[in-house]
Amino acid sequence: MASPEEGKTALEDQDQRSQPQATATAPARGEQASAPGPIILEAGSYRPETYRHLAAGNSQVLFVRRRQPTPAYPWRRIIAPLAVLVTALLIMVAVLSFGIGSTLASGGPGGSASSSSEQGTAMSGMSSMNTSGQDANATATAAALPRATQSQGNQLAPYVRDPDGAKHFTLVAEQVLWEVVKGTWVPAYTLNGTVPGPMIRVTAGDHVRITVINHFHEATSIHWHGLEVASQQDGVPGLGQQPIQPGQSYVYDFTVHDQDVGTHWYHSHYNDVNEVAGGCYGAFIVDPRPGSPQARTAVHADVDYTAFIGTLPGGYYVINGKSFPDVQPLHVKHGQTVHLRLIGADTLSIHPMHLHGHIFTVIAQDGHPLTQPYQRDTLQVAPGETYDLIFTAWAAPGSIYPFHCHILSHLMNPGQNESEMGGLVMLVIYDR
Repeated sequence: MASPEEGKTALEDQDQRSQPQATATAPARGEQASAPGPIILEAGSYRPETYRHLAAGNSQVLFVRRRQPTPAYPWRRIIAPLAVLVTALLIMVAVLSFGIGSTLASGGPGGSASSSSEQGTAMSGMSSMNTSGQDANATATAAALPRATQSQGNQLAPYVRDPDGAKHFTLVAEQVLWEVVKGTWVPAYTLNGTVPGPMIRVTAGDHVRITVINHFHEATSIHWHGLEVASQQDGVPGLGQQPIQPGQSYVYDFTVHDQDVGTHWYHSHYNDVNEVAGGCYGAFIVDPRPGSPQARTAVHADVDYTAFIGTLPGGYYVINGKSFPDVQPLHVKHGQTVHLRLIGADTLSIHPMHLHGHIFTVIAQDGHPLTQPYQRDTLQVAPGETYDLIFTAWAAPGSIYPFHCHILSHLMNPGQNESEMGGLVMLVIYDR
């Protein structure tokens, strides 16, 4: 019968041949085959036949421990933890260096901070708006921007008559701090100091000349959205003109025609992700020629109101540059016909605008009359679109109805909660 040491040796030989389970050793030469040998079993393993043999009293079990192989490269046990430690230290040093460098580049903590909370709000808004190296310069100078001297935009633009009969308008591109809601000022890209810029209103057949003077910290250009003009007047840098550099001016010169009659607008077409989102836009309304077929079929309303729907820096949703409760209301009287022109000046979102208590008729889209007007109480206004709506002021004097975006998160100003109202809300007020 084989000894325990011989059985252990047999198991180790089997381990070297990668056989996971040991078997009973064969009887030694000269011994009787009927003499059973011990069952060699690795400690911790399980073999059901072992227990059957033990129960029958035919065998004994010898438990052995598997010998652990010696690693071929023992130095890895030392080097691997050291490599992890060194890598972690390098990452920590890199992060610390980046933080110190960013602080120094910004002039140190508080180096560019404004001296008032209002200027701090302006800096925060500008930071969220910037996406280029030039805009970083804008952030650095936002605290020094002058405050707007006018409280409302969308005012009718004045003009002078040139010797050749052209109506000559002047738009000055300048950055100001704009009061988006009472007590909160944000940096805005404006034309003539307001959001929206002045409304240009002309008649089909007019020769129009518009001088744009750029006082922005960066280049700009103006696109006449919806008007059929020559490419060199279309306001796209690189196609029909060079961008208007800071301190320079450019003169747009074109004639509006019958096909241009309707609700249109103008806006920046250079770095427009910042400049349009910052308020650089205005209305361009073309009225039909007196006595023309277009004039005879035009809707004659008692109230004509233009509303730009957009955003301003700092996360403010605005109608004509203001967030509720500072949005200028639409005043009507019982029995009046109201013409509401909607212009989508947002750069990202569609806004489903809903009018409480009224059904309105959509009579024109993108400045052109619809052959089949339709009725709605909610209308989705996408970036770049314009709509002309007509409704009758049927309610009693003293009535008040909201006109608002139906994406409800757009009805809150930054810092407000669900119990407060802000953003894209305009009240329709029935005067007594």
